[in-house]
Amino acid sequence: MTTTQPARMNQRRITITVLGLILVIAAAAAVWYAVYNKEQQGVATAYTNPVFNHDAPDPTVIKAEDGYYYAITTQSQYNGNLVPLPILQSKDLVHWDMKGTVFTVDDVPSWATFNYMWAPHITHYKGKYYVYYSTKVNDGDPLKGMGIGVAVADHPLGPYKDQGGPIVWGTGFEKIDPFVLDDEDGKRYLYWGSDKQPIYAAQLAEDGLSVVGEEKAVIYPGVQSRELYDALVEGPWVVKRNGYYYMFYSGDYCCQDTGHNAHYAVMAARAKSPTGPFEPYPNNPMLEKNDRFLAPGHNAVIQDEAGTDWMLYHAYNPNDITSSGRVLMIDRIEWKDGWPIIKDGGPSSTLQQEGPVTKD
Repeated sequence: MTTTQPARMNQRRITITVLGLILVIAAAAAVWYAVYNKEQQGVATAYTNPVFNHDAPDPTVIKAEDGYYYAITTQSQYNGNLVPLPILQSKDLVHWDMKGTVFTVDDVPSWATFNYMWAPHITHYKGKYYVYYSTKVNDGDPLKGMGIGVAVADHPLGPYKDQGGPIVWGTGFEKIDPFVLDDEDGKRYLYWGSDKQPIYAAQLAEDGLSVVGEEKAVIYPGVQSRELYDALVEGPWVVKRNGYYYMFYSGDYCCQDTGHNAHYAVMAARAKSPTGPFEPYPNNPMLEKNDRFLAPGHNAVIQDEAGTDWMLYHAYNPNDITSSGRVLMIDRIEWKDGWPIIKDGGPSSTLQQEGPVTKD
């Protein structure tokens, strides 16, 4: 029996219709997957360094509950005025705006010193934002040098309330550059260090306003680093990855001769415990100067929406040191043989590249 012409035509129409439906379903599935993937993973924002071409030394960074990233830096000049602990805001870790300050000129704590507001660290704990900061202790005691205070707020932009005095203080510059680790077991640790002394750690009280127990040296100067970048060690930042506590720290001197002769880089070490013993990265420093930027260092570390680690840090642009100061930089951290590395070992260039994955 032969198939009639009308029957063949109907069969062809059915085939075309089925193929059309398959194509429509495939296209819809592709759109759904793209939207789903975007919602789940976010989008990568292209960037060039520096990401904030303004003096922004010693950055700390956090992603807040409102979905924004906040960075706080050492004091800096804005519009001709000294701003203590400026607060920067970003949606994508690439585009930053100065939005406020932890303290104003009028509300710097009486025990602290207005023009000595350095190296803050912001952390979120039990619904509050804590900013730990370095300052010159101002209470009439000539033996007191720099100390570490803390201010607390309900939102990263404040208003902040200082807690009334230094948590730790020293006779010189050895007790600066605070970092707070909230460990998985519920314990909290405060790290600090500089002035050719070790980096120390001590357990924090649960309220974060005092230390409990003895301080312990966890990184010593002069242990291991090419070109003696670790003759002075400071700026600790600790993360836990793959069963290790990794400490990023900086040295030797960041700012002499307004940056042209600065000798500064980032090093790494790791330990099985938050208080060590820490094993230095055999190829320290992991980030140092190149032909584009000088004296990179005093970093913060944050993960993007894809789980990639990124380092925020300051560096000098040798062609614009006077006007821009220590500008804000960002680079991807890669992991190789159990150690964090920055590609090529130096700051990335001003060529555009793929940046952090963030939510819309």
